[in-house]
Amino acid sequence: MNAKPSTVLSSETHTLVSAAGREYRITVALPLAYDSVPGDAWPFDGAPARWPTVYVLDGNWYFGLVTDIIRPMSWCGGTRDAIVVGIGYGDDNDPREAFRNAFTRRNLDLTPTRDKTEEQSMAQRFDRPVPTGGAEDFYRFIRAELTAFIESRYRADASQRTLVGHSYGGLFAAFSLLRAPEQFRAYIIGSPTLAYGERYVFCQESEYARENDRLPAKVYLYAGDEETADDTTLTDTLRFAAVLRSRGYHRLELRSEYFPAHDHCAVAAPGIHAGLKFALRRREIEELTA
Repeated sequence: MNAKPSTVLSSETHTLVSAAGREYRITVALPLAYDSVPGDAWPFDGAPARWPTVYVLDGNWYFGLVTDIIRPMSWCGGTRDAIVVGIGYGDDNDPREAFRNAFTRRNLDLTPTRDKTEEQSMAQRFDRPVPTGGAEDFYRFIRAELTAFIESRYRADASQRTLVGHSYGGLFAAFSLLRAPEQFRAYIIGSPTLAYGERYVFCQESEYARENDRLPAKVYLYAGDEETADDTTLTDTLRFAAVLRSRGYHRLELRSEYFPAHDHCAVAAPGIHAGLKFALRRREIEELTA
């Protein structure tokens, strides 16, 4: 018997090339009730005219996880189902090469400044150049190109966007929050590598605070209490949350959490789950869109 490739139910894939000339694999999962009609039975009833949209960094790794959390979680009514957009990179028939390619690309896209030490270390590990410092180009792609593509093609609610990132993805999500907080309604910032670039994001936040007294966003910060040895991810995450709270920013809704007995990799699943529950509360979304 010949096996068939497996895909996420009700999903499709696009290839987009950014203005900077970089190619992305964009995978979109639609809510199961996306094409429902009046009178459909649970769980296809009560579909909104437009759906919240969750943009997932490192889509090669976390797109399926996020989709499979959002769908069943919404069936009990506490949260809203959503369009899930995985931002990833092209596949390769060799899974090892696909991993190397994704890892190399993410190190460029998700880091806000160059780090030559990181580049040298990763080049030795992957036996190829691993550039860094491309976050600004990647941010412009998401803001000016990707969201426009999604919202012109799908019934996506531009006022209900969420950005999800873990590790370097969390670093980029924090960078995006301080770059233009209104671009997304909610930010799930997981185990962010805030030590990167001589703690670039802390400097970015200080500059933001000098010019702004409001930070209009829902922010969920998480980390594990067993992050990588000799790593400051947990303490930096707690410090970042404390700094944001100390500013007294208007319109900031912040929640932070650490998960006992979870390391840097294991904490992604429970952290993203809790963050999505925070970001997609159904009653809150319905009140905002009424």
